[in-house]
Amino acid sequence: MKHFILWGLTLAAVVLGGCSDDYDDTELRTGLNDLRDRVAKLETQLTKLNGEITTIDALVRKLESNVSVVKVEPGTDGKSYTIYFSDDTKAVIANGEDGAAGKDAPVIGVKEEDGVYYWAQTIDGKTTILEVDGQKLRVTAEVTPPRLSVDEEGYWEASYDGGDTWERITNAAGEPVKAVTDDGSSIQDSFFSAVTQDDGNVYFTLTDGSVITVAKRTDFYLILRKAPDVAPFVYGETKTYEIESAGVAETILTKPDGWRVALKDDVLSVTAPAADAASFEAEGTVAVIYFDGAERSSVAKLGVVVDKSQTGVTEGDDFTIDITEVTDKSVTATVTPKDASIYYYVSAYDAETFDEKGEAAVVAELKAMFDFYVQYGMWDYYKETLMSKGTATYTTPEATPLTAGASYYLIAFGLEENSEGTALIPNTAVMKVPFKTTTPVVVNTKYRVTVDNITWYGAGYSVVPSDDLHYFHGIVKKSAFTGGQGQPLTDAEVAAAYVKEYENRYYDELYLNDPTTIKWTDLSSCGTQRQVVPRAWIRENELANEAIRPLVAETDYCLIVFGVDGKELRTDVAKKEFRTPAFTPTEECTFDLDVTVSRQNLSIKVTPSNKNLTYICHLDKSATYYEFETDMQYAADDLFWTKYNLEAGRTLSDELLTGDIEMKAENLWASTGYVVYAYGCTADGVITTPLTSVRVLTEAGSDTPPATAAKPRLVRVR
Repeated sequence: MKHFILWGLTLAAVVLGGCSDDYDDTELRTGLNDLRDRVAKLETQLTKLNGEITTIDALVRKLESNVSVVKVEPGTDGKSYTIYFSDDTKAVIANGEDGAAGKDAPVIGVKEEDGVYYWAQTIDGKTTILEVDGQKLRVTAEVTPPRLSVDEEGYWEASYDGGDTWERITNAAGEPVKAVTDDGSSIQDSFFSAVTQDDGNVYFTLTDGSVITVAKRTDFYLILRKAPDVAPFVYGETKTYEIESAGVAETILTKPDGWRVALKDDVLSVTAPAADAASFEAEGTVAVIYFDGAERSSVAKLGVVVDKSQTGVTEGDDFTIDITEVTDKSVTATVTPKDASIYYYVSAYDAETFDEKGEAAVVAELKAMFDFYVQYGMWDYYKETLMSKGTATYTTPEATPLTAGASYYLIAFGLEENSEGTALIPNTAVMKVPFKTTTPVVVNTKYRVTVDNITWYGAGYSVVPSDDLHYFHGIVKKSAFTGGQGQPLTDAEVAAAYVKEYENRYYDELYLNDPTTIKWTDLSSCGTQRQVVPRAWIRENELANEAIRPLVAETDYCLIVFGVDGKELRTDVAKKEFRTPAFTPTEECTFDLDVTVSRQNLSIKVTPSNKNLTYICHLDKSATYYEFETDMQYAADDLFWTKYNLEAGRTLSDELLTGDIEMKAENLWASTGYVVYAYGCTADGVITTPLTSVRVLTEAGSDTPPATAAKPRLVRVR
């Protein structure tokens, strides 16, 4: 058994260790990988189906608002269609395979009564209108569309308030409907089974058999084909968009200030303003207003936005700098000196601070840290690690990310030793290339977290994220939200301390190894996660394997989940509080442990008061034993590893003892504290009594140390 104490917080997760060399976990890994793949596929399909529910909602509301379909464009895959509407919107709809729903899966659709559409649900071929608080759920802008999900036990559930509350979906017999089955899942391919049309209408057939009919308007429309809602431009860039129209006699173009637009031969050209334009609007809307020459008019719109391209080549007197990538936290560039023999320094420097200090002060500041190494005769080594020579690629170090949306200079200048060899002097001018880090896209991530199967030593939990971005999750004591001086800590402070544990543990692998062996994405999670405490935890990346310790009885805990970008907190912390119950013995038994020390050997007599009780008796170093907060936390951990490390063909029953037993342990470490302990346990792995322990100290003197530092084994005396 191998244990590690985490710094700063009392956490439930520690680094995996203690598996015997002979243990083959191939089956466990295969099973977990298979489950992970099935759940990931399920979540992807759920996202698609919930998107289709939103599309159904939009179709009905367009029908009720007299919005028409102007064009149905089949996709290249033969199953999808792009639907263009007369209100200048569009939707992409994909047919399900043969229109068939998954076996026993609930189908969300609509049902029309007296000209009003209501949300409906079909299970086992029976369709019923959905009701909330006794009221039929109407398809209208004031009603949130239903959403589907799968709970932690694999059953279908639905929400009618945007995901705040969920309830299981039941069949006609009132039984919950399974989503994850032994055969895979009961999830269907699509809620749409067909899209058809005639001269007057487009028919959207759902898998429950209902049909949404939307009128066509084919005699008067104008659409921008393959155009996004908002098109990004760099300064001076021109983009073109194909136009398809019918019945259009006249058009008028509008645009933001400083932009140029033209419509010729059914092609709309849009040109962004130049970077040195006197005045312009950085973003806005390009609109094509069109008329039929009589009474009808409408408009097609395209959002546009311009920003300076931060990439490209800049020629200087001493260097050529090619910035190849700029993100919200880093810049990557290829730097080529005109003199290939010089050593030079490259870095990104905050533009405002640079301008405030001045070039001379910045150079003096940067070279001062190098002068230290020169003065102490270490420059030959450090110039190879801190400087560059010849053509080199520079990327912002992950440990010192840039600030999103901020202005910087990428600076480069050469340095050489003075004639006395006591300091460095610049041997080139300072070249600086301005750039601005991008502003990251803000994703409104939500986490659905549940805690279940809470026992005196463990619990299970599930995390279902709304996207595929990375996050951390784990169990901490509720006391972690109180600082060392008794002050309350914020959720963000607790999350930062949680991540700091990983940074301390893997610092060399994250930053110092060349090349680095792991990244932050190797330590965080993505997609749906299901974990059980205590247990061996095989995560997405084997470098971050962990073992989760047992919990402490009668203690308040908190499951925390928070999104991260690298190591930086990206979302609020989602929390779920719970309390472990007390340990309740189910058997009455005390243990008399008589331990005799002879140099580095122990002779042990175990006398239980209940001779019929099955129990475990083991030995461990005191240092390991006292890492745990209570005897029972240690007992739960000991039982877990006992079962985990069972040799092939053996069961827990083979490890259990009964009656009076004599045992021995030989060749232990000299002058070392050990703990001999016993506790009742059933063949099913249930601890039945409190743990009894005796602490002993082996004698000093010469000895033959154990071959390994593994947990010593007790051998029964026959």
